Amino acid sequence: MLAKARGKRKPDDARRGPRKPSSQPSRWQMEQAVKKRVAAHRRRQTNMLLAVFLPAGIIVLALLIWLFWPVYTATGVQTSRARIIANTITPGRSLPPYFHGADSIHVLFVGLDRDPPHRSDTVMVANLDLKSLQTRVLSVPRDMRVRLPEGSYDKLAHAYVYGQQHDGAGVEWVESSLHDLLGVEVPYHVVVNFDGFVKLVDALGGVDIDVEKPLKYVDHAQNLRIDIPEGLQHMDGEMLLKYVRFRHDAMGDIGRMQRQQKAMRAVLSTLKKRGAYRRLPTVLSALSETFQTNFTLDQLTALARRVPDVKDEFIQTATVYSEEERFNGVSYQTATDEWIREGVEFLENLMPQIETESAEEESNGEAPEEDGQA
Repeated sequence: MLAKARGKRKPDDARRGPRKPSSQPSRWQMEQAVKKRVAAHRRRQTNMLLAVFLPAGIIVLALLIWLFWPVYTATGVQTSRARIIANTITPGRSLPPYFHGADSIHVLFVGLDRDPPHRSDTVMVANLDLKSLQTRVLSVPRDMRVRLPEGSYDKLAHAYVYGQQHDGAGVEWVESSLHDLLGVEVPYHVVVNFDGFVKLVDALGGVDIDVEKPLKYVDHAQNLRIDIPEGLQHMDGEMLLKYVRFRHDAMGDIGRMQRQQKAMRAVLSTLKKRGAYRRLPTVLSALSETFQTNFTLDQLTALARRVPDVKDEFIQTATVYSEEERFNGVSYQTATDEWIREGVEFLENLMPQIETESAEEESNGEAPEEDGQA
């Protein structure tokens, strides 16, 4: 019996003691872990896509809104930036559609002096026939006595200053004062200060001017010294600026305005000869701090394309006749109603339309949509 008892073996489980839980995950646990990893990976992918495409989508949406949001031109016509850009990069179109079908446009040119408060030293009104390119330019004396928008009378040169002091409306005050004087609506404007004028001429490589007589003047207070010899001169920006500012001779301000008109012709001639008109919109954009206009980019580009077609005889210039008169001890230039009428008749009486060869070719091409012109 003892031997039998001794020889009897216990079951394996009894010898090993209580069973320990298995360290290997079950199949269900493995499936759940895989699902969690897959879900986490998908969340990371979704977050990455959102991080990339959400900002991109916002940018695209903002760009589309910016491109197609309605904007208004100088004459109040609704358009969009997308249409402006399309018109800018599409050549071979006639000018009127860029100006919503107008046959001609009036443009105000204002030159501001260098020193604050920046008076309107030069004021010209141009009437441009958009088909024939015939142009009339009427200069108005800077000392002309005009009525300002708020009702008082002062020199035209001061209109810009007072307008700037009223919510920065300098050019609007000049336009309003001229409208009261001439009775002509001028919806477009180009304003450039002396520094911008110098940079523009230098960017063109200078201009050639046949100086009618020696011009000499020294003003120590303004640190101004003018000494320009008679004869043909190649002028850089600074020299041309002195030429158009000179008025210290018997002709006074009248002679100065004639020199300004002569300089304008010389700049235009230089643009044509050297093909610089192709870079004109870019040059003007670079001069943004010294140059302002309410022409849109497509209008500037369209006008620049037609510069080669503008012949010298197409441009005629005149000055509003005036005489000196004193009010409260201050010297002004004044004009009679007859003189004003003669100046306006000159401005408005464009020569009969003479279609240039280029204009005829362009008129056969596709025109931009008129309701979207700027």
